[in-house]
Amino acid sequence: MKMEIKRNYLADTDWFDYQFICGFLYENHSVKEFLNEPKYKIGDEAISSRVLKHWHDTEILEDNRPKGKGWRKFSFTEVVWISIVSQLRKFGLDLKKIKKVKEYLGTFNSTENQSQCPLLDFYIAHFMSSKMPIKLLVFDTGEALIGRQVAIDLAVQYGFIKDDYISVDLGKLMNKRFKGKRVKTDYTNYSLSSIEKEIQQGIYYEDVKSIKINVNGNKDILLTKEHIKNSRDEIKVLLQKTGEYYEESSVRTGKGKHYKLVEKKKLKK
Repeated sequence: MKMEIKRNYLADTDWFDYQFICGFLYENHSVKEFLNEPKYKIGDEAISSRVLKHWHDTEILEDNRPKGKGWRKFSFTEVVWISIVSQLRKFGLDLKKIKKVKEYLGTFNSTENQSQCPLLDFYIAHFMSSKMPIKLLVFDTGEALIGRQVAIDLAVQYGFIKDDYISVDLGKLMNKRFKGKRVKTDYTNYSLSSIEKEIQQGIYYEDVKSIKINVNGNKDILLTKEHIKNSRDEIKVLLQKTGEYYEESSVRTGKGKHYKLVEKKKLKK
């Protein structure tokens, strides 16, 4: 039997194995409960009950109603999936290929798991906590990849993705559908680590006097920012934005009295 060689793949397997396989997949999370609770109705008038029934019949959607009757409510993740299907249909992808996308997203599904679709749950949760763009790439064959924008960028750069694809932005779909739960996507600095973002913010936006970095073994990074302001009022404004731990004092320079705020933050490596 000849093995099919994948033409397109992401190369962040170490990150994925650690974060998803060794973490999210088998652990019980309150976020899983939130994402899988059936409490939403489909309010998009472009998706009729007839279309939903057809998607149920073709196994694009699972119908968990007793004997297929009664009002149907959907979980957060199911609503996201329905939005994905609608987007792919607008691009002209047929249901057979969309079913292949569903099979890919269901790779880690099991009856024992708290999630109905752990892979999609994971990337929804990761987007909501990190604000990093998450994209679902769908190829003409129905092959699909889901991942972080930083992993997709690397895959494109090194030629791991060879074919053209439809790109579905998970964050945009979620923000469009769940307007009360909007998450601002970071489309500019998503490739930076938390420490790089803090340094960039301190230098370019906060105009700090100095930044000091201490590395605590293999666990934490202690970032110390020193702010110098002209008045206590400026310090009070700054206190509303700083971390939980700080030291405040006054300093005297050649031009008179100024006020110093030392902000300390612990960041994970």
